Amino acid sequence: MTRFARVQRHDSPAAVPRRRRTAQQQAVLDMLGGSDHFRSAQQLHLELNRQRPLRVGLATVYRILQTFTDQRTVETQRAEDGETLYRLRTDNGHHHYLLCRRCGHAVGFTPTTLEQHTSHLARQHGFADVTHHIDLYGICPRCADAPCG
Repeated sequence: MTRFARVQRHDSPAAVPRRRRTAQQQAVLDMLGGSDHFRSAQQLHLELNRQRPLRVGLATVYRILQTFTDQRTVETQRAEDGETLYRLRTDNGHHHYLLCRRCGHAVGFTPTTLEQHTSHLARQHGFADVTHHIDLYGICPRCADAPCG
């Protein structure tokens, strides 16, 4: 499975609320804003250290990504192997993804019936603050039509 997942962007890093940031945080934010792919912390770390004069350690990248996740500046996605992938949040909606195992192409979707059923089930059993995560993995039409080898 590729570590990249391509999705349609709805806004830009300029739309991210401005907070006081360190140079390392700004570098990570700029890197995330430069692509619409989901990427791993390791990929971001490699790209940062290749493209920027500022050296940022891998542990620092992880801490920054966790901070941005907590602030809802970035969204996370799990690769099929369980690795966490990150990208700049494009909207505040709740989405699931259909991900291509070969090229990482991602199609976001919101299963309305499932969302309604989840809410009903939670209310029925008295649960609050319920979350869920659904991802579908397969081979996109482009990869399915590509010659093998």
